[in-house]
Formats: sequence, C-alpha cells, structure tokens
Amino acid sequence: MPAVAHLTGAPPIDGRQIRWTIIEEKDAWRPHAFGGTGAYRIRGGGFAVVQSDPPSLEFYRPELGIELRAGRDALTAGDLRAHPGCYAIAASLAGPRIQVLHAGAVAYDGAAALIVGGSGVGKSTTVLACAMAGAGFLGDDLVLVETDDENDMVKPTVHCLFATAKLNDDSALALGARTWPMLGVTPKDKAVFAVQSRLKVVRSAPIVALIVLAPPVTGLPHPQPLKSAETLASLASTAAPVACRTSTPAAWLALVAALARRLPAYRLPVSWTLEALEQAVRAIITQAADPRGTQRRNAS
Repeated sequence: MPAVAHLTGAPPIDGRQIRWTIIEEKDAWRPHAFGGTGAYRIRGGGFAVVQSDPPSLEFYRPELGIELRAGRDALTAGDLRAHPGCYAIAASLAGPRIQVLHAGAVAYDGAAALIVGGSGVGKSTTVLACAMAGAGFLGDDLVLVETDDENDMVKPTVHCLFATAKLNDDSALALGARTWPMLGVTPKDKAVFAVQSRLKVVRSAPIVALIVLAPPVTGLPHPQPLKSAETLASLASTAAPVACRTSTPAAWLALVAALARRLPAYRLPVSWTLEALEQAVRAIITQAADPRGTQRRNAS
C-alpha cells in the first residue's frame, strides 16, 4: 500500500483506469502455468511475468486489469513492495506516446526534470536530496512519461507511479535515511523505503529539462549542455520497457526521440555534497522553465 497510496482518487492516466487483484498464495505455491521464469505475451494483448526465489506471477489482461499472485515471501520482498505491478502497468499503458522509463524525476514550482543514468549512478540519491530540500518527488527509479506525438510545442508529462525509494547503504547514510521505516530489501541489497510523509509527492508535472547523471568529479557539480544526439544516446539507460518486453523497441525509441528533440539536456556529475547537487538540479529546472526570467535576474 505505501508504494501506491498517493494514487488513491487520481484521475485515470491516458483515459484508462488501472484495476487490481492481489492474491496471496500458500507458501508452497509455484506458478506452473508457464514454462519457466521470464516475460510472456498473451493472446488478446495481455502480458505476464513469472519470477522465482520467491515465486510470483504478474498478469495484465485488457478485460481483467492487473492480477498479482504471490506467496507471502514475495509479497514482503523489496522489489515487489518498491514497484508492485510495474511490469503489468508498463505493458498496459505502453505505446509510442506513453512509456514507463527507468528514470527518476523531481519538480520545482510545477516544472519537472527527468533524471536519467545507469543503475547505481545516483538517481535515488539525487532525487531524495532534492525532495528533502523541498522539491516534489515523482519517482527515483521508474516513472511514467507521456508525450504529444503531434505537437512539439506541448511539454511532455511525467507521472509518479511509486512513492518509494531504493537506496544503497552509503546513500542511506548520506541522506540520513537509516532511521526511516523500511519496506524490504531487494536482491541487490538495496533498502526500500516509503517516501516520508514530510516529503511532497507530486502526481504529475510537465517536463522542462533532462538531466543525465555522470560519475562524481572533484569539486562542485557543474552542468554541461548536451546536443540532441548526445542526449538520445544517454537515454539508452531508460530502456527498461524494451529489456522487460513490456514495449516494443520502436515505441520506446519514438518517445525518447521526442524527449531528446524537444527538451534541453544537461550532463551533471553526482556529488556527495548534497546541498550543491540539489542547487544544481534546481537551477537547471528554473532556467529551463523560465529562461527569460533567469536571464533578467542574472543581468540585474
């Protein structure tokens, strides 16, 4: 419940409601309906993911919605509690204009930046450093991104799916998160935390900039503008829907190409000086949201 509590009463995304059925199976249960672990396409536009150790079965069928069947061990595991139903949600919504991406996002004053980078580069640390300084939290690892494929003037939108965060021990220490209530631990030994109530979870916001995280450098982090081709190459790290087979490569590429074409992008080194990291992210979003206003303030 903590992962999706913020969605209660939210309007349907893209005009579609997401219906859930969650079934706790007996501890000895195994998903025998398929040939083994992996992702499967089902006739009629459905999708299923079978996992083991602990076993779980996640369905999406257009006529029934999402069904999650798992033993108690799986239902209390870190990955499932961090992102319940993520594969089924991604499959149910996937298309050329809407995708679940491997990325984080934060928002200041109603304008968001999509924060991208490979696993372990510091997306969660960056997002939470910003959220603890007053930014709106939209996701640390998986977000839903929507574009208008007919009008390049319309800003893409990012939707928050899960109000949770996955942190390595060093990041939890730097953020002071070790005392936060834990939901579980992932197979990669990341602790899963529910986003604290004192932080602001934002359901949706227009994206005004892309931030591509880079390895740390000595000194304070300084953003460097990226060209469209560099941006598109950097967005390869968001291709979770392709890797998990919840979307086609063509649909994912259409969406990220639109992002690279429409949005300013910056490479930003991660810094353990969290205040400086947050200030750099805030400055990028402020500049992108109101470039003329920023120019006037700098001139004065």
